[in-house]
Amino acid sequence: MTEESKEEKTEKPKNQKTKEPVEKKTEELKKEEAEEIKEETPKKGDTMASLMEELGDNLLPFKEGDLIEATILAVSGDKIWVDVSGQSLGFIPEREISSKAGLKKGDKLFASVLSMDDAEGNVVLSMRQADREKYWGDMQAKFDSKEAVSIRISDANKGGLVTEIGGIQGFLPVSQLSPQNYPRVSGGDKDEILNRLRQFIGKDLLVKVINCDKEGGKLIFSEKAVSADEVQNKVDKYQVGDKVKGRITGIVDFGLFISIEPQIEGLVHISEISWSRVSDLGRLFRVGDELEALIIAVENGRISLSIKRLNSDPWVEAAAKYKVGDKIKGAVSKITVYGAFVSVEDGIDGLVHVSELSNEHVADPGQIVELGKEYEYKIISIEPESHRLGLSLKAVTQAGEKEKKNIEPNRHKSSPQINTNVDEKTEKSEESEESKDQKSEKEATAVSKKKKDK
Repeated sequence: MTEESKEEKTEKPKNQKTKEPVEKKTEELKKEEAEEIKEETPKKGDTMASLMEELGDNLLPFKEGDLIEATILAVSGDKIWVDVSGQSLGFIPEREISSKAGLKKGDKLFASVLSMDDAEGNVVLSMRQADREKYWGDMQAKFDSKEAVSIRISDANKGGLVTEIGGIQGFLPVSQLSPQNYPRVSGGDKDEILNRLRQFIGKDLLVKVINCDKEGGKLIFSEKAVSADEVQNKVDKYQVGDKVKGRITGIVDFGLFISIEPQIEGLVHISEISWSRVSDLGRLFRVGDELEALIIAVENGRISLSIKRLNSDPWVEAAAKYKVGDKIKGAVSKITVYGAFVSVEDGIDGLVHVSELSNEHVADPGQIVELGKEYEYKIISIEPESHRLGLSLKAVTQAGEKEKKNIEPNRHKSSPQINTNVDEKTEKSEESEESKDQKSEKEATAVSKKKKDK
C-alpha cells in the first residue's frame, strides 16, 4: 500500500464527519420555511370576506357600492362573467343586467359592486345600479351646466309626462311644457288633457333639468326652459301699454291664450275680456280668431293682455250719472245662490244681494226674479273704483206697497160720500120728474072737466 492510499483512507472519515452538520442544517431551514408558508396560506375554511377583514383595502382597490369598470370574459344565458380590475373574477346575475344586446367578450362595461364575495368567492356586480348611479351623475352635471338633454316619454298622467331610464323616473309637469305642446282644453276637462298628453308617449323631447335630488328621488324637467333665454329676449322688447295683434290659440275657463309671435304668447284673463260680466268665453270666441289687445303686465317672461281696456271705462261715466237712492231699470243677467246680477247698461252690472230681493227669507233667488226679465231697482251703493253697484229690489217693492196702502184708505173714505150724493141727486131728480108727471096729469084732468061742463 502506498503512502497516497494510506492518506486517502485516513482522510475519508474526516470528510464524512464535516458533511453531516451541513445537511442537517439545510433540512431544518426547509422545515422552518414550510411552517412560515403554511402560516401565511389561508386555511381551508377562509373566504375573501375574512381576508378583507384581515387585510382591509390592501387586497382589492374597490368596495361594495363602488362603480367600477370591468372586462367581459363570457356572456352566458343567465349571467355575464367579468374580470374586475385584473384582480378578481366577478359576475352580473340576470336580474341585474340592463341589456345583453351587442355585448361580447373583451367589451368593457360599468357596474356597481353589490357583494365582495358570494358563496363561491366571486364578486357580485350590477349593471342596473350602475346605470342609475351614472344617470344621476349625468343629470346632476346637466343641472349644474344648465345644458339641454333629450328624454323619451314613457308614460303620462293628468299632471304631466313621465320618463324612465335605468330605474330612475323623471317628471315633466304640464306647466313646464312649451307653448306649442301645452294642452289647452276648454273647461279644464282632465280626461281630455290626459288624452292629449298620451300623444307624447314614445316621443323624444328636448328639456332642461330644473330639479335634481338624488336622495329625495326627485328629477324634474322643463321643456319651456330650453328656449327660455331666447323667449326672454323677445319678451323684453314689449312694454306695458303696447297694443298688439294676435291669434287665439287656446280657450280655457280662466281666459284666452293669444299668440303674438312664434314662441311668444299672452294671456287675457276672463276679467279683462269686457267691462261687462262674461261667463262663457266659448260663446264669444273661437280658436283661430284674430284680435287686438293691450299689454297690461310683463313679468317673468309672461305677458298679460286686456281687451276691455282698449275702450274707456264706463264706470267713470256711471259715477257721474248715478247716485245712491236713484231708481233704475235693468234685466237679470245671472242668478246665483247669493243673489242676482243685473245688466243696467253696456259695461255696467249691478248685484242684488239675496237679502235685498225680499223682506221674506229667500232660499232660491230664482223664485223671486226671472233670468232676462227687467225690473226696477233702487241704488243702495256705488263704488266706481272697484266697479261695484249695489241694488235693492225690495226697497222699490216696499215703497210701492206703502204707496198703495196710502191710496186705498182715501179711496174707501170718499166713495160712500160720492155714491150717497149721486143717489140723493137721482132720487130728487126722480121725485121732481114724478111731480111734473102728477102736475101734468092734474092739469089734463081739469081741462077735460071744463070741456064737459060747457
